[in-house]
Amino acid sequence: MAQGPGGTRRQLARRDPGSSALPAPPPSLLLLLLAWAAAGVRGQGPLEFPQAVANLAVSGERFLVASGNCWYEVAPSLAWKEERFCEKPVTFCGETVASVNKLLLPFGRDRLLTCWTQPRGVCYLQNLTEGSSKEALGQELVTYASEGAAAGLMFCEDNCSHWSLLVATAHKLNHCTDDPPPSIANKAVFLIKESEKNVAENRQVAMKKVYDLHFEDAFRWQEYFFFPYYDNDKVEAKMLIALYENTFWYNSQILRCGAGGKILSSAYLEQRDLWAGIFGSASSPAASPTSTALCIFSLKELLKNAESCEFKEPAASEFTSESHPPEKCVKVTWPMNNSTSLNHFNLVSVYATVLLNKTVLFLGTGNGQLLKIVLDDKMKPNCPEILYEIKEETPIFHRLELDPTDQNYIYLPSNNMIRRIQVANCNKYISCRDCLSAMDPHCGWCHTKKSCTLKGKCSFSSNSPNWVNISYGIDKCLKIYTSQLKNNKVHVRVDVNSFGLSEAHSHCKMLNARTNEILCNVNQHHLNCSCNITFKDLSEKVQVSFISGTWNLSEIFEFDICSLSKTCSKCDHTHCTWNAREEKCVTSSMTCAKKIDCSTTINALNKKDHSATSKPIKIISIEPNYMSILGKPEVLVIGENFTKSNFLMEITGTSSCQQDVGYVTKVLNDTHMKFCLPPSRKEVKSACIKENGFECSASLPLHYVSFPSCAKILPNITWMSGGRKMTIHGKYLNITDEVILSDFPQTVMKKKDNLNLSRHELEVFISDNNLINITFNIQNISKTATRSIIHCRAKQEKNITRKINKSSMKVYVKVGNFVYEIPNEKNYSFFYILLLIPIVIVVAVFVTQRKSKQLNQKLSEHLELLECELRKEIREGFVELQVEEQDIVDSFGTIPFLDYKHFVLRTFFPEAKDISSIFIEDSNEPLSKDQGLYALICNKKFLVTLIHILEKQKTFDVKDRCLFASFLTIALQTNLVYLTNILEVLTKDLMEQSSNIQPKLMLRRTESVVEKLLTNWMSVCLSGFLRETVGEPFFLLVTTLNQRIIKGPVDIISCKALYTLNEDWLLWQAPEFSTVVLNVVFENMQENEANGAAQNIQVKILDCDTIEQAKEKILQAFLNKNGSLYGLQLREMGLTLESGSQAKELLDVDGSSVILENGVTKLNTVGHYGISDGATMKVFKKKQDISADGEYSEDYCHLILPDAEAAKESQSAKHKGKQKFKVKEMYLTKLLSTKVAIHSTVEKLFRSIWNLPNNKAPIAIKYFFDFLDALAENKKITDPDVVHIWKTNSLPLRFWVNILKNPQFVFDIKKTPHIDGCLSVIAQAFMDAFSLSEQQLGKEAPTNKLLYAKDIPLYKEEVKAFYKAIRDLPPLPRAELEEFLILESQKHENEFNEAEALNKIYSYITRYFDKILNKLETERGLEEAQQQLLNIKGLMDEKKKCKWV
Repeated sequence: MAQGPGGTRRQLARRDPGSSALPAPPPSLLLLLLAWAAAGVRGQGPLEFPQAVANLAVSGERFLVASGNCWYEVAPSLAWKEERFCEKPVTFCGETVASVNKLLLPFGRDRLLTCWTQPRGVCYLQNLTEGSSKEALGQELVTYASEGAAAGLMFCEDNCSHWSLLVATAHKLNHCTDDPPPSIANKAVFLIKESEKNVAENRQVAMKKVYDLHFEDAFRWQEYFFFPYYDNDKVEAKMLIALYENTFWYNSQILRCGAGGKILSSAYLEQRDLWAGIFGSASSPAASPTSTALCIFSLKELLKNAESCEFKEPAASEFTSESHPPEKCVKVTWPMNNSTSLNHFNLVSVYATVLLNKTVLFLGTGNGQLLKIVLDDKMKPNCPEILYEIKEETPIFHRLELDPTDQNYIYLPSNNMIRRIQVANCNKYISCRDCLSAMDPHCGWCHTKKSCTLKGKCSFSSNSPNWVNISYGIDKCLKIYTSQLKNNKVHVRVDVNSFGLSEAHSHCKMLNARTNEILCNVNQHHLNCSCNITFKDLSEKVQVSFISGTWNLSEIFEFDICSLSKTCSKCDHTHCTWNAREEKCVTSSMTCAKKIDCSTTINALNKKDHSATSKPIKIISIEPNYMSILGKPEVLVIGENFTKSNFLMEITGTSSCQQDVGYVTKVLNDTHMKFCLPPSRKEVKSACIKENGFECSASLPLHYVSFPSCAKILPNITWMSGGRKMTIHGKYLNITDEVILSDFPQTVMKKKDNLNLSRHELEVFISDNNLINITFNIQNISKTATRSIIHCRAKQEKNITRKINKSSMKVYVKVGNFVYEIPNEKNYSFFYILLLIPIVIVVAVFVTQRKSKQLNQKLSEHLELLECELRKEIREGFVELQVEEQDIVDSFGTIPFLDYKHFVLRTFFPEAKDISSIFIEDSNEPLSKDQGLYALICNKKFLVTLIHILEKQKTFDVKDRCLFASFLTIALQTNLVYLTNILEVLTKDLMEQSSNIQPKLMLRRTESVVEKLLTNWMSVCLSGFLRETVGEPFFLLVTTLNQRIIKGPVDIISCKALYTLNEDWLLWQAPEFSTVVLNVVFENMQENEANGAAQNIQVKILDCDTIEQAKEKILQAFLNKNGSLYGLQLREMGLTLESGSQAKELLDVDGSSVILENGVTKLNTVGHYGISDGATMKVFKKKQDISADGEYSEDYCHLILPDAEAAKESQSAKHKGKQKFKVKEMYLTKLLSTKVAIHSTVEKLFRSIWNLPNNKAPIAIKYFFDFLDALAENKKITDPDVVHIWKTNSLPLRFWVNILKNPQFVFDIKKTPHIDGCLSVIAQAFMDAFSLSEQQLGKEAPTNKLLYAKDIPLYKEEVKAFYKAIRDLPPLPRAELEEFLILESQKHENEFNEAEALNKIYSYITRYFDKILNKLETERGLEEAQQQLLNIKGLMDEKKKCKWV
């Protein structure tokens, strides 16, 4: 696919068949509405590529795919793909051949290595941010053959100043002039550095018959390189282990895994030091249940065995020459537990990961299935779960990858398509106990949703564990106990002792899980919950909800009806199965469960069969041996020595799954038996027959396949008399029992009588002169007032080859011994029908015209109504924009600033509140810190070396880097001068890294210690400026924005509002509303009397507000009026409507609440209670409260109604039955009116940040901007845009945006999700002001960008002036900077637990102690630091022994 002149080309994902792109908007409003409605039901299909997928990889948040001769960048959601590079076809061996990608290896920062078969196995270095530019890296590095294999990896040493490619490949010769030269043709492994053009001799590995080798993967563990591969000639799987020290040292281990000699797929599990491989046999891949196997190998064991044979230069027998290995040489390595982990008939791919300390493997199959297994503590797998099946059964690609942006999804490549599949089907687990017992680390029980979900699918509460996973165990499930049936009732008890609840009251509810019918509803002053429920109500699943304080727990259970039956006969009546061996009634789980004759079970267990089979059982064939996944009620087994009926058929498939059992249905003779085979999963199984107490016979294969499908019939036209031969083309037609071409039911009329004949007492058949008889099955008998109608359907006769003579055909009915021929009456109805046709046509035309007029009239009315609604909304939006006053809060009292230490900890640890709390001193006495460790940290060379060593460790991930930087900032809080020196050194080192070939990317992300350190340093140094200059306009913005939002309707469930800045939070379904002014009387509180607070005030609320929302507005009005809080929390506050001497308590949910058809309860509003202007409300203190903090589950709704109910709601009296249309785009003016209302506060905030009061910049900003200018000058960077971007990445992106989006970092307030969405729009506009690129916004641009589009150019000019003003200020003396830093250090002495920060730093040192010590030994000038570190370790070890730490 060629590139266009404008750069790369982006394509949307392929839609599902049947969907199409929207057409251009037609002029007709009706067609526009129809197109709009149709667009909402389209689905997103798999992403399709022009050719088969050849490679895939993830890098950061990027997803890369190679297909044929191109590679693409793909949206992680698969919404689009962007063609980034294509290799052109070349002439090879006299023919034009297309190039195929062999390696796709992202590395470093946004860099990529690609290798292609043509031209001549070339590799390129490319940059992911720079389109299609490329730099060649050698030739002959990968195979020329499109079907050939190559495996490689990019790696770096020391500080990653240079990257190298290590690749293994197999060159196949075509015996033409274009073949690789002989010096290359016998080489398999190459190592080349990025700055080189050719591979040196000492960086090549020669191997015997290299063309027969297939390399599957390449990875690095410790300093060793591992290449799993197999030899096509010997069909033998091996692991090549290589060590490079100026030259290669090699060893090769034979891998044993079942009968597999080929490695089909590979997965390196770094967290466990393990490698997993899929092994296939040399024979057909789907021959038996053991054709493929999953094996897991310990890398330590592999390396141990390899070292027993010594690593040699190219001299081992595996390579070009022979040598004698040591006597103790171990050449074969067996998998863990010395056995295969899993046998399966057709595995082709594997991906491994670790979650919640559980090893999870995803497996792809050759017939289009995605499987998932979880290993237990002994590395044993469970039975694979089928996550997804491709309908076309195309094979899965041999590599899988997780979505880099959402680990709840995995990519499933197959042929030329990629699908994005959820990693778990949690909803299949019905109850909490089932959910957690499944031991799937991805799943957990969501108490609020009352279902098993992924973590991201469950809404969280800040003070109760709504979602519990397997790490909690089933103790976090409600325990349900049931009694025996008594008086047709069962006593159900709920146990909550394992939750440690402290509340003294509870609310317990049990209801039918399907109908939501309430079976039991209990409010109690204790934590017990029990109910007596009728036996009838327990026939379906029961949902239990238990609320106590903030805890909202749930469970679903199913009563075991079978367990009530204590005898075989009663068990049979309840449609359960009697287990004769255990003498109990159990639930029937198999369609082929053996039927028990209760009359023979009384003494059956006391009888023993002492007879022995003289001859062994042998089976010769199973007919048929192909069947659908539903099983087969009857198959014929042919064999020898079938002398008894107590045989079983054991059916074995995937090794970790339970065996299926087939039972004998009939013994025909000693060589023929019939069995019933149960349903099973789609796979090849093996079946054997055994008699109780004896071994199973030799096995034969059974094939469980998909249902048959018909693709076409040729010819598909035949004559009425039949007899034409037709061929059916399709899939799995060999499992069909019959083919029905036409099968119309027949009816026979019978006069009404009193015989009450059943359908089993009647027989219907037909015959003709050719003596052909066809029997009918009686379907059912229906009755009318005068006759009975017998409905029957013809049986399919297999042996009919002659035609039926319809003229001589006779129909007979047989009842007992009586046979009656139905007379062949002449039927003139055909002529009556011909006469009626013209009349019917005339009537139809008349009715059609009448209906058409009615429909046109209704349509005109609907369009007229829609036009009126559009005009009204547009006019209201226009008026609102013109007359809307800016919402400015005149007074908001004291600004609730957080103190310094809480501000710092929230910015340092935004997602780790538990960690941050340990750094706050609990007493006035500061804890003593380890002076030895502190002195070592204050050694600049040691600290810089330590940070560089840690950043080279693969397990020292981004989270660890951020935490380490924050621990270091706290530990050096009283030595900011030294911390600033460290920041300078690390920033310079970051600039020197070769991976930073794109200087504009520096400081853009937070992927290193220095980047997080800079964020923390800015927070510390700008805290005073933030509080004194920016704090007031920022708090004013948040307050104004919040008041603007609550000025209109707000849906309390979704938090969406009519007035917002963010389209995603727009409540476009808002009803019409009006303002209600209330007279609110507050109950006397002692603290309010002392302050002289007003007890009677007027409050404005909306008639669509819930009672909870009304309470919030009343409390806010009290605060605004009196300047102090009312003495009650929201949850303690009650509200009554005063009317004369009567008072009615108002609640969100009470007996008058409206319950919609789908069981959803509509929350009560002010309008629901009919409250009008001037009504009197009284606020009082509740005696008790068991509510859930205003959080509502999906069982409730407020303003956004379920779809079906919304349609009913819109048909009101004032519209005279006409539906009121609502379109989201009609309400986009609300975004603009909200922007206008808060615009002055936004601009005031922005200018407080980028203006210089008194022409003086904050010291920290002036210092760091000058530092960046000097850094650019030293590096001879003359592009002014680069320095501008550095400054933008350092200050607004790294600090101010973080503050603007998180007001809770600065103030003691709670940030709602809606406020967060609005602040994100403002923060985006703020960052756009610092951008150098011009915004190209079209009609399809997001509203969040369009909202401030006209303001951005002005802001950009102000930002440039801000940067210039700082640059023009006189240079900042170093002494002034250090004086400022010393004062800041002294201000906050003893505020943090610095000793705990040092302990956290030391924990990282101990984790990588050996690597740190080795580096110190080789680094000059660190000998003393090395000794200090050893002394500290010795002291710490002694303290641990004494349990001091």
